[in-house]
Amino acid sequence: MKRVHAVDGPVSQTRRACSNCRSLKSRCEGGPPCHDCVRRKIPCFPSVFGRTNRHDSRGSLTERPHLPSQGSSPSAGSWKKQCFVDLYFEKFHPYWPFIHRGSFNGFNETPLLAQSVMVIGLWLSGERSAQSAALDLHKTLGLAIQQQKEVWDASGVEGACSDCSWPIPTYQAILLHIIFALLHRGGGSMGLDLKPSLPSSDSELLDSLIGSCQRLGMFYYPNMLARYQSDDLASYVWVSIEEVKRFDLALYKFHSMLSRAGTRDSAVGSYSVTTVDGALTAADLRFPMPTNDALWHAVGKDQWLSATTKGVYRCSLNDAMEDQWISNSAELIGFLV
Repeated sequence: MKRVHAVDGPVSQTRRACSNCRSLKSRCEGGPPCHDCVRRKIPCFPSVFGRTNRHDSRGSLTERPHLPSQGSSPSAGSWKKQCFVDLYFEKFHPYWPFIHRGSFNGFNETPLLAQSVMVIGLWLSGERSAQSAALDLHKTLGLAIQQQKEVWDASGVEGACSDCSWPIPTYQAILLHIIFALLHRGGGSMGLDLKPSLPSSDSELLDSLIGSCQRLGMFYYPNMLARYQSDDLASYVWVSIEEVKRFDLALYKFHSMLSRAGTRDSAVGSYSVTTVDGALTAADLRFPMPTNDALWHAVGKDQWLSATTKGVYRCSLNDAMEDQWISNSAELIGFLV
């Protein structure tokens, strides 16, 4: 039997219960405020702060993160997973904020994403043993990503379209994996345009990732809106759409910073590098800029409430906001990049 591609299948329209209904395990009709919270006369908060499970359409690629046991290092406490997740969000996230920190939970995330975050946190710790573990885990993840490419790569799949599932956590993890390939080499080699170049294997991975997003219509705002219904929890819709927009921008930013001098391979050290040919341009970014950075970076209910502004969730699923698309300024952006 032919294996079904991971991006095939209907789009899930699941609502996310508010924090109160989630804790009480009761049915939530959406909000905020939801009907039950109004009836109980209690504040209604979105559940983006709690334990979430961001499954891909076909589950995970790899097992849960595995780190050395506490007895394997003199600084045993430094191996706690949360420590490295915190390092990721403290040092890396400000530059590449495409994962929603408020809803991220390393123990419940898609394993590939949790481990990719862990790799960067381990590396940024600066500890030799932690960095060695980061390189080992990065290599393991790279093998898994390549071996299971048919699970996530939609770039050449006939019939893949915007109606298919979008495996956002997997794509976030792959982008982190490619970024780390450049990070741990200190920028890699340089092209004639003085921009860094990726090893050929990672460049091909980046091409597949971009091609998958293009085939699935992930750079087109009406497709983002079409994945939700008017009665979905407004805060959940906002976070989900923001996450796609910010991922798209991070992918464009990373792609644009690479050398685009040509498509030749050249030997550099012990590995081969290749440049990319500009397959993703600002003209492809047919969606509005992200909104409300303070709300996006909020952690916990207090920060969320203080950053919530009037009308922040006001998102008409029928308004494509075409006059605000980034692609409208493509010529200027292309000149500046």
